[in-house]
Amino acid sequence: MNEQEQLMDNLLNVDLEIIDIIRELHQTNWDSKSLKEQVGDLLKIRDEMVQQLMSQKGDEHSCDCGHGHSHE
Repeated sequence: MNEQEQLMDNLLNVDLEIIDIIRELHQTNWDSKSLKEQVGDLLKIRDEMVQQLMSQKGDEHSCDCGHGHSHE
């Protein structure tokens, strides 16, 4: 797995964790400060991962298919 695929996999895992915490928050009537903080922290991590992923896409000029492509 290349670095971009690993980042996408990690991003999916963070998204799933955020969903689980939001479900737990919903069950507690949105009344858990620690769970709200966890969601905030995970959203920051997610934003950083998305930025890193987007910066890699901008620098990548090959599709790893083995053929030369011109990107105009």
